[in-house]
Amino acid sequence: MTKEEFESIYRQHFAKMYRLARTMLYDADESKDVVSDIFARLLREKYQPQQNQTEGYLMTAVRNRCRDVLNRKSMQERVEKHFLQESMQGHIIAMNDDDRLERLMQFIEAELPPLSQQIFRLRFLSEMSYEEVAQAAGVSKVTVYNHLSQSVQRIKEYFQKETAKR
Repeated sequence: MTKEEFESIYRQHFAKMYRLARTMLYDADESKDVVSDIFARLLREKYQPQQNQTEGYLMTAVRNRCRDVLNRKSMQERVEKHFLQESMQGHIIAMNDDDRLERLMQFIEAELPPLSQQIFRLRFLSEMSYEEVAQAAGVSKVTVYNHLSQSVQRIKEYFQKETAKR
């Protein structure tokens, strides 16, 4: 396949492939990775498309690659991620006044270990993904999850006690 043929296929099919991947994965970065992987494989395998089969081949490749990505993600990881996000968003939304937010920040600084503080700030204040937090903190995604789940639990307990006092 010539460079021009490849560029033509890329321009013609990238948007459709990306939309399909995005629909299946709900993640822009993963979707771009899937489409990029398929085009890289296309180059490596020196695929010679037949005129009416190119789109079908590419869309099937996207669908299969997305299924592989989804299968590799454990159900537990997805559930835990959503639980943590919803849990913290609920607590932060419930803090509609500056005083509660200030108390939250004081609690974090006083009661959480330094690594937990850093991970908490990166995840919830800087709105980084688990992977980005892990990379920035120099730890694994599992460590990020463990610190966040422990931090969220301690924060919940603190605010439940504080609410009970009132």
